[in-house]
Amino acid sequence: MKISFVILNYNREAEVLQTIEKTHQLMQGRTDYEIIIVDNASTDNSVASLKALSNKIKLVTRPSNNGIAGWNDGFAEASGKYMVVLDDDSNVESGIDEAINYLDVHSEVGVLSLNITGGAFQTDDRVDLQDCTDFIGCGAVIRKEVYNKIGGFAEWLFIYTHEWEYGLRVLNAGYKIKYFEKCKVLHRTSALNRTPKRLKIFSVRNELVIVYKYFSTETRNKYLTRIMLNNVKGVYKYGLHTIPWFYEAYSEFKKMKGQIVHTPVSKEIEDFSGKNIGSTKPFLNIY
Repeated sequence: MKISFVILNYNREAEVLQTIEKTHQLMQGRTDYEIIIVDNASTDNSVASLKALSNKIKLVTRPSNNGIAGWNDGFAEASGKYMVVLDDDSNVESGIDEAINYLDVHSEVGVLSLNITGGAFQTDDRVDLQDCTDFIGCGAVIRKEVYNKIGGFAEWLFIYTHEWEYGLRVLNAGYKIKYFEKCKVLHRTSALNRTPKRLKIFSVRNELVIVYKYFSTETRNKYLTRIMLNNVKGVYKYGLHTIPWFYEAYSEFKKMKGQIVHTPVSKEIEDFSGKNIGSTKPFLNIY
C-alpha cells in the first residue's frame, strides 16, 4: 500500500460521497491506495451512505465529535507510506504521482503542502518547493513515518490552525515542510457547519495558545500582542459587530493557558515561524 487518503466527514453526506467518487476516478486502474473515511459523529445520513460503500472505502465511525483530531483515527488505520489529508469537501484534481515521487526522493520532507484552489484559504501566495512552517489541512501529504514519530493533530485545539501547531512539531522533529505546486486540490468549500464567528474565535484563540506553548518565555509576549493586533485589524473587513469575537477569543485563551505545558521549539524554528505566519508578523511594520 502506497497511499492512504484520509478524509474527515461531519454532516456533509453529499460532499463526502463526491470526494470519494472523485478520488476513485483520480486513482483509476491502481491498486496501491485506500480511502479511509472518519465520520465525526454525523447526525445526517452520512454513516448509512458510507456503510453502503464498504467495498470501496474503509469507514471509521466516532461516537462523538472531537474536531480535527478525528483525522488521527484515520491516520492510525492507514497502511500507506503516505497519507493524503482531505476535507469531506476537497479532492485532489491532479499531480498526485508527482507529489509521491518527490517524497520518495526527498526523505527529509515530512509534509507536502499542496496547491489549494477554492475556499477561504488558498496557496496562490506560495512559491513552488518553498520551505513552509504550516500547510492547509484540506490538502496535504503526511508521511506515515512522521505520524508514527510525533503523533497526530492536537485534540486540544478542536478546530482551525491545527496545521501550524502540527507544522511546528514536524519541524522540531527534524523534517521539512515543502509547498508542492504541481499537485492541485480543489476545495469546494461547503457552507455547512462553517460560520465566520466560529472561524475567528477558534483561530485567534488557537494562535494564542500555540505561541504560548511553543515559543520561548522571552519572546512569546511580543508574539501574543502581534496576534491580537493583527487580528483586530480584521474589524475593518468584517465590521464593528465582530469586536466581541476577539474579546471572546482572548477570554478562551486565558482559560486554556493554565492547562498548557510549555514545550518550546528551537529558536531557529520559532524565528522562521514568526516570520512566515501572518498573525505573528510585525504589526504595521511597527511592533
